[in-house]
Amino acid sequence: MPFGRVWNFTAASAVLAVIALLAGGCSGRTEGTAVKSEAAAPTATIDLSQLDVGPYPTKPSPPLGVVGDPARAVLIEAQRMANNVVGPWEVDPAMTTVFGPGAVVVQNAAALTLLGPEGVAGAAGRHQLINGFASARTAEGKTALLNAVLRFPDEASAAAATADMGNASMQAVGPGGQKVPIPGHPDATAASYPVTSRAGGPDLTAVRSFTQHGPYVLMQLAQSADGRDAAAALAAKTIDLQGPAIDQFRATDPSEFADISLDPTGLLARTLPVDPKDAATVQDTTYERRGALHYQSDPTRSAKLFADTGMDLVAMAKANVYQTKDSQSAGKIVDGFFAELSPTSQPAKGVNHLDGSKCLQLEDKSFYCLAAADRYAIEISGANLLEAQQQTAAQYAMLMGG
Repeated sequence: MPFGRVWNFTAASAVLAVIALLAGGCSGRTEGTAVKSEAAAPTATIDLSQLDVGPYPTKPSPPLGVVGDPARAVLIEAQRMANNVVGPWEVDPAMTTVFGPGAVVVQNAAALTLLGPEGVAGAAGRHQLINGFASARTAEGKTALLNAVLRFPDEASAAAATADMGNASMQAVGPGGQKVPIPGHPDATAASYPVTSRAGGPDLTAVRSFTQHGPYVLMQLAQSADGRDAAAALAAKTIDLQGPAIDQFRATDPSEFADISLDPTGLLARTLPVDPKDAATVQDTTYERRGALHYQSDPTRSAKLFADTGMDLVAMAKANVYQTKDSQSAGKIVDGFFAELSPTSQPAKGVNHLDGSKCLQLEDKSFYCLAAADRYAIEISGANLLEAQQQTAAQYAMLMGG
């Protein structure tokens, strides 16, 4: 279920989340023209009985309770960790374009093969990796950064994993690699190596770094066109930001994983559900503001929009539902998202009888619709226009009439 401004959700693998970027973000920042908000039209004027909701539910799900299954809880805890993982755009606002795997929910050591050499994944597995989260972006031709936080059972396990993962990374680099210090972090284990451009751009220097931080291993892959010292400085700045951020994470003891709430705010129950067999590992959950930014096509742009509108929670299922501070702010989210995609899309008819709704046909020929429902902004994508319109109408009805 793709969304125009966010990653393409896929359930093809049990261990990863969002990989390919769609039309809205392929070139990084997309400038749009501000439009007068029509999305925050008075909700009393919408007659829910006139909306074409197709075969989709319009009533909220019953309370979702606790996860029950400890294996699934590992995934949910990793999704929660996204809220405390620093995005590359926080290190350098220019890094907004997809790099490597994009954003990855790390359910097990096998997922780490997306983030580095197989030896690194094997080392993490030997030390009982619990889970983690990673986020990667680039300012093309200049810098790139993958930042990951990996959780282990205790500090001793994390310390041993740091050493073994660092050694495995060094072995994978081969003769071109060399150990490198990370400024301000003498405890980091890091190696640098050259990266030859495959697309005619400048060659880069990469630094892969591992640092123990309590029961976590902070891992960075930093690349810079300005050489090894610049890449090491990029890793250092990331560690400086990431340590305090993960300290704020309210980690659940693994013995209590089965008691993790599936929907602590109730917003997921009011979001159009996704069939579990179709859900990617980033879906069927809620994210706070920072967590949501990992899935935006231009997180720097979205960060400002979210701050301006008080957007503090998003539920991701068949729909994306963004919670803002008031109805006017929900309209601003709709207008902002629409402006971001309009330059690369074609206009499409809005949802019948849903004033203020907006739809576009994207470059990949799928359809994308937006609407505001009180303090919530609705984001929908569908293979055809009717599907997208019906899902938008159903989501609106679920929020306003449920």
